[in-house]
Amino acid sequence: MDFGIYSLLPPLVAIILAILTKQVLLSLFVGVWLGATMLSSFNPIVGIVSTFEDHIFIEMADPWNTSAMLSTIILGAFSAILERGGGAKVFGDFLKDRIKTRKQGLLLTWAGGVTIFFCDVTNPVIVGPIFRPITDFLKISREKLAYLLDSTSAPVSLLVPFSTWGAYVIGIVGSEFSELGYDANPLDVFIKAIPYQFYAISALIATLIISFKGIDFGPMKQAEKRACNEGKLIKDGAKPLRAENSIEVPSYAKPTIWNILAPLGVLLILIFSLFIWTGGYPEVGLFQAIGNADVMLSLNVSFFIASIVGVLVTVKSKVFTFKEATETWLNGTRQMMDAILILILAWSIGSVTEGIGTADYIVSVTEAFLTPAVMLVSIFVASALAAFSTGTSWGTFAIFLPISISLASSIDASMAPSIAAVLSGGLFGDHCSPISDTTILSSMGASCDHIDHVNTQLPYAINAAIGGSIGFLIAGITKSFVLPLITTFVFTILALVIFSKIDGEVSETRSKINELNTLVKESTKG
Repeated sequence: MDFGIYSLLPPLVAIILAILTKQVLLSLFVGVWLGATMLSSFNPIVGIVSTFEDHIFIEMADPWNTSAMLSTIILGAFSAILERGGGAKVFGDFLKDRIKTRKQGLLLTWAGGVTIFFCDVTNPVIVGPIFRPITDFLKISREKLAYLLDSTSAPVSLLVPFSTWGAYVIGIVGSEFSELGYDANPLDVFIKAIPYQFYAISALIATLIISFKGIDFGPMKQAEKRACNEGKLIKDGAKPLRAENSIEVPSYAKPTIWNILAPLGVLLILIFSLFIWTGGYPEVGLFQAIGNADVMLSLNVSFFIASIVGVLVTVKSKVFTFKEATETWLNGTRQMMDAILILILAWSIGSVTEGIGTADYIVSVTEAFLTPAVMLVSIFVASALAAFSTGTSWGTFAIFLPISISLASSIDASMAPSIAAVLSGGLFGDHCSPISDTTILSSMGASCDHIDHVNTQLPYAINAAIGGSIGFLIAGITKSFVLPLITTFVFTILALVIFSKIDGEVSETRSKINELNTLVKESTKG
């Protein structure tokens, strides 16, 4: 049956409901149900049955999807053990005695944000409490700390395949490839999409340059002046979000830096080893082996063993009893329930949009002007708007990845940049949204007023997004990542320098005007 324009209803309803209600799970479910109802001759009762029987249950039973869900659960356990294991506190105390300048403090905070790559949610609540005493001592504003946390956590997680974001995206991509009969390894495509993730790359470059050169403009410049000149880390009247002090350990415990280094080291070694082993190395070359790797098996085994190592070192150092460690491990798995449900509904809405021909309809009405160049920028902007409005990049990925993949397949566009456009757009919208979980957690990790964090970060995020838009436009034309990536680099650097200079000139002019007004008032009084 040809649904025509009505094939747009399920994803549109899901987006609009998510914007209005901020309830991504409910919105995705309604979108799936609506699509299932359309496929059931518009019978809403049969549609409910079909929602579960023909979509949710089938997607849950798919071997790839089952592995992705298990991977997400184990990631939650690993993150919980690492966050509460005590090693982070020891590491922070070690650094505090060695960092002497603002530049060192900012650069090491940036490095810490990049290092905790495996989970964007865990990142700010680990890195923030580690570096907050250091940045406070160096009179770095809480707004700047929150910005560094927010603009390193999610971007680096999205650029690494063996992270919560990577596993989530690869899971959706793998399911969509299966639905379309698209013959490609989802991990291989994800890796190929990395150099096209212009916003994530631009955000990381910007934070590094800002940390190294001390470049500030807009509201952030005022926050930094306040902290440096007045010693006020937050502005008067601010209401900082305070993170639960997850790195406090019992007084009798004896945690060491190995509480964090041991599980992380085991994780990295196992992931690399299993990737090349399951991919057929040494019978095939190293990079071919990584491309052929059994992603989910490698992730599941690596994170599980690393989490067990984390349990053992925390018990040995008396941070936990064995019972407390296992409870922490289990609580970590429970905290991933929302992510699991979003995954299931993401796969399901992809299934129904494929069934009702959403992408086919979009292609049919836009084929006269939908070139790859226009498509990439359009997907980036649409994904950004959805993520900003809903506060969730994951929900945005769930809706837009199936559409983007189908469109790319239909018009024979390159798959990697099409996927990257969704990821970059979702990340940008997430960074700007005051209702985003990562934005909120970054405010908590920095103990910063949440709205102050949003306001000070917004100009930097917009700068990175403009660079990303230019990159996608050029990528669509050149069908290569080299020139657009170079252009993104150059634009990011120049824009930061120019905006900083303009802001400085405006501030100087404003200061002179204020001085002149003061003189006029005094002369008038005289």
